[in-house]
Amino acid sequence: MLLSNARVKRPSSTKIQSRNGVRYVYQVVGQIYNKEKKYTVDKRKVIGKMIDDEWMIPNEAFSDFYPDVTIEMECPDFSDTLKTGTFLVIQKIMKDLQISDVLDGVFGDRAQFIEDVVSYIVSSESCTFQHYSSFMRNHPQMEDRIRDDTMISRLLKTIGEEETGLFMTAWNEMQKNDDFIYIGYDSTNFNTYAQGIELSDYGKAKLDEGLPQINLSYYVRQDDSCPLFYELYDGSINDNAQFMWMAELAKEYGYQNIGFLLDRGYISEKNISAMRRYGYAFVLMLKENQVVCQEVLEENGALLSTLEGYYIPEHGVYGMTVKKELYGEKTNIHIFYDDVRASKEKKALMERCHTWEKELDKLAERKTCTAADLKKYEKLFRLHYDMNGYFTGYERNSRAIRNETKKLVYFFIASSEDMDAGTVLDIYRGRDNIEKMFRSLKSGIDFEKARVHTTESLKAKVFLVFVAMIIRNELFQKTRELKKKNRKYYTVPGVISELENIECTRNSAGKYRRKYALTAKQKTILKEFGIDEKYLDNAIAGYTY
Repeated sequence: MLLSNARVKRPSSTKIQSRNGVRYVYQVVGQIYNKEKKYTVDKRKVIGKMIDDEWMIPNEAFSDFYPDVTIEMECPDFSDTLKTGTFLVIQKIMKDLQISDVLDGVFGDRAQFIEDVVSYIVSSESCTFQHYSSFMRNHPQMEDRIRDDTMISRLLKTIGEEETGLFMTAWNEMQKNDDFIYIGYDSTNFNTYAQGIELSDYGKAKLDEGLPQINLSYYVRQDDSCPLFYELYDGSINDNAQFMWMAELAKEYGYQNIGFLLDRGYISEKNISAMRRYGYAFVLMLKENQVVCQEVLEENGALLSTLEGYYIPEHGVYGMTVKKELYGEKTNIHIFYDDVRASKEKKALMERCHTWEKELDKLAERKTCTAADLKKYEKLFRLHYDMNGYFTGYERNSRAIRNETKKLVYFFIASSEDMDAGTVLDIYRGRDNIEKMFRSLKSGIDFEKARVHTTESLKAKVFLVFVAMIIRNELFQKTRELKKKNRKYYTVPGVISELENIECTRNSAGKYRRKYALTAKQKTILKEFGIDEKYLDNAIAGYTY
């Protein structure tokens, strides 16, 4: 078998013979006497074929005769050893969720490249494309060649909003059914240094780095954390104001029998009116200082704090439900009393007061601070100033501290549907799925900054990241039962790390074969995705890099 990626200078002791236009190189290994023709002929062995007049491609037998001759190997595009486990699992997920079919139908000959980029984002846990070519050299791909980050930049420019819209429509069509579902909604933002992105603007950043930001909101199915759709919007737009448009987007995708899980940042008359208008249910946290909450607290707080018959054991809190008017309609208001949490928070509040008093004592001695410098203290202290407006002293605002303490004891949730306090808390606490999604977005694939320079490229990159988040969530969902048994080894990063240890090696015949036997842990993980050793080996045998 020829070593196709190797070459060597033809040794002078060899002979050449042409056959069917190919010049083969032979090594004489002995002589045979031909009795009939009465002369001696060479006994030869093929050791390769000529490239030109000087260089030849050797075969496996060459080194038997010339062990000391250095064979110059051309560096192949793909490594002789490929990390294949994660790739095969991602490929299987894309197939099972029909993502490959949708990408192929929408993007045509770009679909495989898109799948490879998504595979890179998930496997490398990064969306920094400058490392793509070096990482992918050691990994299988859908395509038979390795692209570089310049080619990815070109790809981003070809992915249009119409195409991503077609994908989103098809994806959501596959997710819809007649069952009622709750959808978690939340938003985040990320910073950018780029000047050419129309959506970047200064706004209320989660982490303020003094940079323009871009806002990104996600809809996530509550029961399995599946990302359904997303929206990019201007960094200066308030998250609360954007929700109404996202509710309309849900309607455009054809969602009808759904409810929204929202935190207190989305409470507004416009948002609740929009959900009522579209016939959507909702469960949302209320702000403690809202009038309706204060009314419920005044009427029921004392009764709830008696702790008689209101305990919800699965959550370790006390709760009750009342009907109150919220923005023009009677709505279920659920009030909860958490004495354990309250005790910890009270202690933290009093420690904060003590720390602030020490700070205020020092500031009072200086007599150089004005009211503008002391904003954070005004909530819990009465501050005194001299005739020139300089800070001179303080005293605790006991009433404000008592009110703040009361807020720590109680919290409130509103629901459009009739349900008891325990049920609504079950539903709302499932909302942490979307919070985990955003943590995964920023820490799991390192999407902290845009790292692109145009609006078009940004939109395309966010789309690729969205597809990657679908895959990453499926990795989590398929292995969540394993994680219950061992939280250390079966996190998503832990699963990826273990799968990356499944390797295959190219033999002298140019074929890839699995390098090692599977560990028990690897078999356990692969089983969750319907992959056994036969499936694995058949896939590896098909690599033609």
